[in-house]
Amino acid sequence: MSRLLFPCLLFSSLLLSACVNRAPVTPPLTQTQLNTSLSNTEMRLADNLAQLCHSLETKQGFQSEQLQDIERNQRQMNNTLAQIEEQLQHKSTLSAPTTAAAKPAQCPPSVAAVSTNGNVNNLGDKMILGRQEWMWIEAINRVFEARVDTGATTSSISAQDIVVFEKDGKRWARFLLVPNGEDSRFQVEAPLVRYVRILQSSQEGGEYDRRPVVSMTVKVGTMIEETEFTLTDRSHMTYPILLGRSFLKDIAVVDVAKDYIQPKPAVIAQPTQAAPNTDAGKK
Repeated sequence: MSRLLFPCLLFSSLLLSACVNRAPVTPPLTQTQLNTSLSNTEMRLADNLAQLCHSLETKQGFQSEQLQDIERNQRQMNNTLAQIEEQLQHKSTLSAPTTAAAKPAQCPPSVAAVSTNGNVNNLGDKMILGRQEWMWIEAINRVFEARVDTGATTSSISAQDIVVFEKDGKRWARFLLVPNGEDSRFQVEAPLVRYVRILQSSQEGGEYDRRPVVSMTVKVGTMIEETEFTLTDRSHMTYPILLGRSFLKDIAVVDVAKDYIQPKPAVIAQPTQAAPNTDAGKK
């Protein structure tokens, strides 16, 4: 058996060696063949480079033509603009005499001169008030000095011996107006509007003071208005009347650098009420 196996193995190995030797073997290049291959590659690269340079030159020439067109268009636009400017200057020269003959602009009038009713102390339809002004009270037909205070919400008037009573089915208030520095005492009657609570910071604990508010007709300058006054004792104050924002709103502006801007109202010849009570004197 072993004698038969050995010839078989020998025959198989011969067959396998014959199959392996059938692959072609590339012969090595000679020096001449290598030089020829390099020369051909160099020629192909040179041709490609020449084609690329030609393409770049073509594009550069096209861009140069475009740039020339742009420069030509710009020159045309500059010429057109120059013509337009020349036409505008020509029209301006023609219209110059008309402009020169026009009425020159005037400065606006000063604040004190602006008025709608001829009063130089008004600003449009509003009065100009100083820190102090004269005020006429219709109820007693008298003129008093008033302090203008933009920090106060409501106006107030000096009042003593306040009495609330009913008149024609409505509540009224009667009080004595005692101006500081005067011996005269004026009895005033006016409709009672409401009561207000005023915080007294000077009192211990900051208690509230309940004060009546009346409505009276007064005159400042040439303007007559019906306004509300809080009744409080101001006999220790310099001015018996204080005008607050409730009076100033929509009718006046304040110039704190001046006093008595508005003219002093005149007392009506025939007062509507009795003469002031001068026999009582101060308490």
